[in-house]
Amino acid sequence: MAAPPIDPNLITLLRLPLAPAAVGFLVFWDSPWGVAIALVLSLLLEATDALDGFVARRYNAVSDFGKLFDPFSDAFARFTLFLGLWAIGAAHLWMILILFYRDSSISFFRSIAATRGQVMPARKTGKIKAIVQAIGVNGILVFLLAAHLGYVPAYLAVAEQAPYGLTLPWWVMLVVTIVTGASFFDYLAGAWPILSAAWSNQPSPTETPVD
Repeated sequence: MAAPPIDPNLITLLRLPLAPAAVGFLVFWDSPWGVAIALVLSLLLEATDALDGFVARRYNAVSDFGKLFDPFSDAFARFTLFLGLWAIGAAHLWMILILFYRDSSISFFRSIAATRGQVMPARKTGKIKAIVQAIGVNGILVFLLAAHLGYVPAYLAVAEQAPYGLTLPWWVMLVVTIVTGASFFDYLAGAWPILSAAWSNQPSPTETPVD
């Protein structure tokens, strides 16, 4: 099979600088242009997430490094974007903490499995979480851009004018947070046999239950 036109890991690598750049435009350029550029960069992030996997599978270039680098870059990029939304008041700190704790915990679960010679596969709730997060972030950015351009009422976007200070982006982030938290408990249930065996230093089951 022919070599891929570009190393899929290089495509994955693009997410690392793109995410901070998007947050920089969002937070430090309070204008329609700042939000618009952040939205374009965020959409590019999602495009690279789809493209690196396609290239790797199409050209049989899947690697052990890529299997770990892809989820790391996804978590890095999305968490960076969520920090940007928190910085502009679209989310509360407790939401960001739940997102962070979930991803950190899953990384820990996978590390424990790896030390015992096992691989913890992706679960359906993880894929659902990724889709909801992608739609949530980009949906919020589209909404904020529309608010900057005057296409939506200010009380839906400006916390000081919103009922109880809760804007529409805040409610979107609430849904994202709930879905992400539910994914944590699903992964915990799936990893529990390995975790409990590791805790008591007993032999692990031969494989991790999956949906």
